[in-house]
Amino acid sequence: MFTPIVPLGGSLGWQFLQRTQENQQEALANSATVQRDMAEFEERIAKVKTAEDLVSDFRLLRVALGAFGLSDDIDNKYFIRKVLEEGTTDERALANRLSDTRYHDLAKAFGFGEYQTPNNGFSAIEVQIRSGTDTLPPRARQAAGDQAMELVYTLDELTTLMAAEERDPEGEAALRKEIDGLWSDVMGNPRLRTSVLSAFNVAEGFDALPDATQIEVLRQRIVGLFEGRPAEQMTGFIDTIKAAYTTRQFELGVGEQAQELRVALNFEREMPGLAADPDDANDTMWFKVMGTSALREVFDTAFGLPDAFPALDLDRQLDVYKQRAQALFGSDDVSQFTDPEAREELIRLYLVRTELNGGASTGGGTSAALQILSGVSSGSLFTTLLR
Repeated sequence: MFTPIVPLGGSLGWQFLQRTQENQQEALANSATVQRDMAEFEERIAKVKTAEDLVSDFRLLRVALGAFGLSDDIDNKYFIRKVLEEGTTDERALANRLSDTRYHDLAKAFGFGEYQTPNNGFSAIEVQIRSGTDTLPPRARQAAGDQAMELVYTLDELTTLMAAEERDPEGEAALRKEIDGLWSDVMGNPRLRTSVLSAFNVAEGFDALPDATQIEVLRQRIVGLFEGRPAEQMTGFIDTIKAAYTTRQFELGVGEQAQELRVALNFEREMPGLAADPDDANDTMWFKVMGTSALREVFDTAFGLPDAFPALDLDRQLDVYKQRAQALFGSDDVSQFTDPEAREELIRLYLVRTELNGGASTGGGTSAALQILSGVSSGSLFTTLLR
């Protein structure tokens, strides 16, 4: 089991993490435990068609919730299913009424309540295509599946290009030429042809259509399944979940040794997205901060606010936040913390005050950390981490 190296807490620990985080997270991503979790997720998520399917599979749900920092909700299956099923497009949806934005992010990522096909839909189609060639030898099945999915992705790329406000005729022509070649290869393989057409549930009489018309029908099927969503939600869904899960697992590991550093990592990751929405008024963004415990912990501590502060009237809290931000940073806008320098200064204040209040960890306590501090047999590891 991978354990992050956190030799110190507080400000010094934060400096160490900033220098080593990338290498440490890469080591975590390559660890046997995470690799196993991700392989299982990729294999099983493609078969999920409803929110009920997801919450009924403990291993899938563990990864899904872990990717959004919601692991504590693993037993709240009914609640999570409601969040997923209602999606985010309706302002009355449960995810939009919760102050904790992690539920909104979860529902949006999976898309169960918003689209006919959830955002793992391309993975589901890939499984169906590959299953249609399961009588082939493994290498041939893999090659056939890759070939078919290349056609599907290229058709999707063409669809996206054709929907663009500024059309690119040369790009369209190049893609159509590429599709013609892929289509010929796919249709020349009887098993693969049957598998592809089955995946998209084409109607009877399809075989009698001209090739160009068949290609257009398949393109329209892709439009029907995936219209109205960003392309990265289709082709990058699994990679997005993998990256989010690994990041959260790293933060959890850090938190087991120095909780204040986990809070700082969370703030560094979450704050730019929360404060960057141009449609949100400044007061709205402050209220979002108040509704997100990990974010407000940084502000409350950095601003020197007492433990009883959250019990005040919300409007009074808002006034105090804005006054302190103005006094310390010269502006009461939350959006200023999308700037890395302002964000780093706030984190520094948070960690310094945490240390002054006696709340900082004295260190990770792991043998690896102690070896680094003492210089015993860890020089190469230390050098690697600091690269």
